Amino acid sequence: MAKGKWEQFKKNFSKNFIDFLMIFAAEDQFINKHRHKSSVIKEQKRYGSDQRKNDE
Repeated sequence: MAKGKWEQFKKNFSKNFIDFLMIFAAEDQFINKHRHKSSVIKEQKRYGSDQRKNDE
């Protein structure tokens, strides 16, 4: 019986640990994906938007 509980614990722990890593990886991916966009917004606030794009 103890072996069965240990195997169940290892299975559950492994699943939970992988879920945690996937959440962490998704957060990291989200931050890196939007880093460029936020820097563009900061530049627009500092220097104003590029009017040449609207004149076309």
